[in-house]
Amino acid sequence: MLRCISVSFSVAMTVLSSCAIVRAMPQPSPPAVTTVLPDNTPGLVLVNAKPAAWAEVERFNALPDYLRVPFKVPFLPDAISFPQDIQPWLGDEVAIALVPTAGSIAGSVLQTLDASAILLAPITDRDRFDAFLRKLKATRGQPEIEREYKGVMLLQWSPPAEEKPSKPVEPDSTQRNIPQPLLALTAHRLPGLVQSKVVKPKSALSETPPIATPDDDAEPAPDLTDDLKPRGLAIALLPGNVAVATQADTLEDLIDARAEREPLAQSPLFQRTLQHPQAGRSLMTSYGEVSAIAKFLWAIAKNAPPSTFGFGLPPLNEKQLAALTKLYSSADSHVWLQPEGIHSQVNFYYTTPQPDLATRILPDANQILTRLPAATYLSASSRNFKQQWQDSLASAQDDLASQIAIASLRNSFRTATGLDPEKDVIPWMDGEYAFFFFPTTGGLFNSIYPKFNLGVGLMVQTSDRPAAEAALKKLDQFVKKEAKGEVTIVPQRLKGQPIVSWEAKERGKPISFLSHGWVDAKTLVITTGAKPMADLAPKPYLPLHLNHTFQTATASFPMPNEGYFYVNMGATLSFFYNLLLPSVPTTETQFVREFQRLAGSVRSVSTSNSTTAEAQRVDSLWVLAPVKQSK
Repeated sequence: MLRCISVSFSVAMTVLSSCAIVRAMPQPSPPAVTTVLPDNTPGLVLVNAKPAAWAEVERFNALPDYLRVPFKVPFLPDAISFPQDIQPWLGDEVAIALVPTAGSIAGSVLQTLDASAILLAPITDRDRFDAFLRKLKATRGQPEIEREYKGVMLLQWSPPAEEKPSKPVEPDSTQRNIPQPLLALTAHRLPGLVQSKVVKPKSALSETPPIATPDDDAEPAPDLTDDLKPRGLAIALLPGNVAVATQADTLEDLIDARAEREPLAQSPLFQRTLQHPQAGRSLMTSYGEVSAIAKFLWAIAKNAPPSTFGFGLPPLNEKQLAALTKLYSSADSHVWLQPEGIHSQVNFYYTTPQPDLATRILPDANQILTRLPAATYLSASSRNFKQQWQDSLASAQDDLASQIAIASLRNSFRTATGLDPEKDVIPWMDGEYAFFFFPTTGGLFNSIYPKFNLGVGLMVQTSDRPAAEAALKKLDQFVKKEAKGEVTIVPQRLKGQPIVSWEAKERGKPISFLSHGWVDAKTLVITTGAKPMADLAPKPYLPLHLNHTFQTATASFPMPNEGYFYVNMGATLSFFYNLLLPSVPTTETQFVREFQRLAGSVRSVSTSNSTTAEAQRVDSLWVLAPVKQSK
């Protein structure tokens, strides 16, 4: 369990996320747009606008033309074509940024993301930009207001008139509620779902519903279409750059901040982002200053309406935000291409070095991978769950919602297993551990459906085997008592090693649906039956760490690290195809083939997290199939 960060802050940083901490030579010059933004910019995303950079993506298995989404520039009308109207005058980098929040400068209170975001683009060809501006005016109409603000020309357009709602669809009209390929894939396995009524019978629809009595004290229902309503448009013609937003107030705040502050390019925190070794070739770079983002989130949270669907982000806690700003200074991210595919890296930088939190260098790190089978579909590995649990408890001290969730987890675990997690289990989970899915025959899932050849395993290394064995014995006794004779606990020997099998009878035949045993002196395995255990004990025929797909997926990640999340997409898709495709009708063959081609272009997905004295880091890699060259 990773060290907790406020969920609300994490969601924001997913959009404005971050990256590396490796020392490198500084870039020759900062992006032009960062000389326009002030140094207290809460966050931004830089997009590499060089055609050559994006052309590199084409060497991987590309989408067919009819599935490609046309590139749409935020804030601008659909009629504006990026390659025809914008690219000819555009510089190398474009920024989507948040203007500084109220309180840092004089300006309007920023209450929504929509009201505080701007698009900033450098102009390299003024004549072609003027042609773009003429087309924009012809498309959108002449701006209602053209005025100067502190020497900067502003153009303003009101939101376009909303179209009248289309005529409602009659109940008897033809509708496609569920895509037919999806229906075909689920019909055979989930007949109850497919046969259930999606639309009420006509008789039910014709009944007059009761009329509710208005409640004067009730809050008005949120408008579900509010986010889809047309927006206004405002443009600021800055020296060498153009800034675009939905309202002029946002641009005025930018102009004010620009006049009163140093440029973002001179901020030491942002300069660290530019010094990343992959900064020059990144397709996208993000940056956020933690204290500014925290203020921004707090301003939005105080003015946000209740969630439309009855749920939303957890409420922001001032103590949590204060703790975040004390621990972290900034965050940044980079996304770039490497020979295998697309690599992304995210970093949260500490305000002051935290050497005690750094990932330790261990001589036997990731040794548990030698015990997992090479054909593993999915695995998630880490180490020292005992310490991770303690860190989670500490981080939840000021968060009531987290405390309630942890208490609920404790109670659920006790009810399901008869064990106290913090007395019977967690204390001995001090080594590496892995949760994984792998191909096998027999066991729990195969007994449910003959072609469901899947095994699920949990592997844990411990320095206290006696405590682990005591917990397992207590668990066996609990299951035997609760099952009331329907489950038997059967000690066995498998390849000379003792194991315990939980068995139930199916049509008079015993079925092993869970098994646990030791594959070496310190490594416990729990899996879905005795037959799956045979594929793991005492060791797999081929281990995961020697698998080429796994090596490719993880070789570029930093060392030391805290473990890996890994999905072998080829093997996983093959498993699902064998399970589901026999039930797909031949009429959907073309759809299935196209899906297989697209999904098959991803060979693996992997992630790893690590910590240095300066930052917490998350690396991810999508390994993609290259385009086959025609002979």
